[in-house]
Amino acid sequence: MTIHLVSCCLEEGNLSYPLGALCIQSSLLTKGHACTHHPFTLADDPRQAAGQVAQEKGEVIGLSVYLWNRLWMDSFLSALKEEHPGSVVFAGGPEATANPQSFDLESLSFLVVGEGEEAVVQAVQQLLEHQTVQGRGLVSDLKHISFAPSPQLSELSSPILQGLADPFLTEGASVLWEMTRGCPFHCSFCFESRGQRSVRHFPPERLEAELDYLVAHGVGEIYVLDPTFNMDKKRTLELLSLIEAKSQSIHFVFEVRAELLDKQLADAFSRINCSLQIGLQSSDPAVLKQANRSFVPESFAKKVALLNDRGIPFGLDLIIGLPLDSFDAFTKSLDYAMALKPSNLDIFPLSLLPGTLVADQAAEFGIKHLKDAPYTILSSPTFCEEDILKAIRLKEAADLFFTQGQAGMWMGKLCEALALKGHQILTLFNSYLSFYLKKSGQKQEEIDIFSVQEAFVRSLLKKLGKQAYEPALLSYMELHQGIAFIQTYQESPVIRLLYSLDELSLLDRLSLEEFVKTYPEQEQQEFAIQAQEDGQLLFIPLK
Repeated sequence: MTIHLVSCCLEEGNLSYPLGALCIQSSLLTKGHACTHHPFTLADDPRQAAGQVAQEKGEVIGLSVYLWNRLWMDSFLSALKEEHPGSVVFAGGPEATANPQSFDLESLSFLVVGEGEEAVVQAVQQLLEHQTVQGRGLVSDLKHISFAPSPQLSELSSPILQGLADPFLTEGASVLWEMTRGCPFHCSFCFESRGQRSVRHFPPERLEAELDYLVAHGVGEIYVLDPTFNMDKKRTLELLSLIEAKSQSIHFVFEVRAELLDKQLADAFSRINCSLQIGLQSSDPAVLKQANRSFVPESFAKKVALLNDRGIPFGLDLIIGLPLDSFDAFTKSLDYAMALKPSNLDIFPLSLLPGTLVADQAAEFGIKHLKDAPYTILSSPTFCEEDILKAIRLKEAADLFFTQGQAGMWMGKLCEALALKGHQILTLFNSYLSFYLKKSGQKQEEIDIFSVQEAFVRSLLKKLGKQAYEPALLSYMELHQGIAFIQTYQESPVIRLLYSLDELSLLDRLSLEEFVKTYPEQEQQEFAIQAQEDGQLLFIPLK
């Protein structure tokens, strides 16, 4: 009997790595069961995909279901039961674990709730022996839901070392690398809010072997799955030392807690090619306290400054609509986050994920939300529907102007020049962008964001009578846009400046007013920016 596993990732390319299905396939193969994997993406027609799988005439078919592929999987299952009605079909994954009550057990034979490697092997063995599928985490009756016991990570086989991930380890690909399961914190909006808050690590010898394998296959980027990578400082330093020794060319993305950073850790991160993602979520103490998070703004800013001082790229996460959040609180959080000079902002409307504390408390806080995936907030007593939409428009402006336009290093100077807060500038940019797209006839995805930023800033300075700042501000922007361009595209740009590089560097500590009074505008100079082998940037004057 062959088990057929079905996964559906976001899209082809860097967001296509079906880790969950690969882990289940690895466990089944290790126990001697035949297993094949059918990877799809959201771009694939689910009914056609079902037809392809049905042609295999598999007796047992497993679906790897996530929040973002739930609708696709529902359509797939409906078509599969029409095409191949006699098959045993089960579903597992984060969505089945979080919201088992939402699944139809007339279409499915059973659900796998919790970590599935051992539970699926048990279910398959029972099917082979013509027994009823039962046991912890194997749910065939929604009145009796249990969770699969957490396996010993040292006893699990590695899909990477088995070669199962090879189709996804193409040159330059982005992959997921699982180091840890569990989290010591209990943030109300996270699946871990109701967990045991235990942390389990994969053995260091397995991680080293997997790293060697990924390096040998020439992957370009590794997203480390460890929700608090810097929780154990000694372990963190050991892993960073291992990465430094083996994989200088690969870019790593880590999730860290800002409050646990120190100079030694920041130095270690600075020695590898990496970026960090930090969950700020909100800067409002009352909102964060309700979310089971502590926050001291001054301390948080000092910790983040350790990264900026060393040139380590980092992003900040913000959530729209946590309990007690409001539009005013959100805009203050957005302004606070931008002032910290992150390289990117990831902003999401709150998803009230089934099984989380915030979902259980939704009625208590008067939060209205979508009842089906993705469970996003519609309104709350402190955040009306109209304000939610306004916040989402600010999110879209931040995605384009701040993150895609990599404005982190100069946004503060723009706020200073215009005497406006960051969120006010983003609101004005949204209006300008509509005008720009209509006038140019371009679609948003076609624009050169750096050119649009420059045109917007020129227009705004003129409108507000702040043109005296234009030469200095645009030169400062041009410098940082050039650096961002070469780091993003690995191509050498030409930048045009009205001040020397040494003078522009002073804007990091001088006000625009002081700078303009002290340093006169010069004749335009052109520089080509080139990257050296050690990663340093070389500015070459052009005649």
